[in-house]
Amino acid sequence: MSDEETEVHRRQCEARYWLRQGYTDARSVALLQQLVAAKRGDQAAQDLRDEMREQWKSRRQWQKEQLL
Repeated sequence: MSDEETEVHRRQCEARYWLRQGYTDARSVALLQQLVAAKRGDQAAQDLRDEMREQWKSRRQWQKEQLL
């Protein structure tokens, strides 16, 4: 796995983790974004939010895979 593939996978896993923790509504995601921005910067927080949106769209697929 290349460094780029590893980073993509890491971002997907982090986004899925937070979704599983219940960060699924605008208010909780905004709070999470503030926490991430304080520790890792605004760009990292925005990237996480964007990835969470992508993972939310495909959640049925990865949740199904998780059960297998």
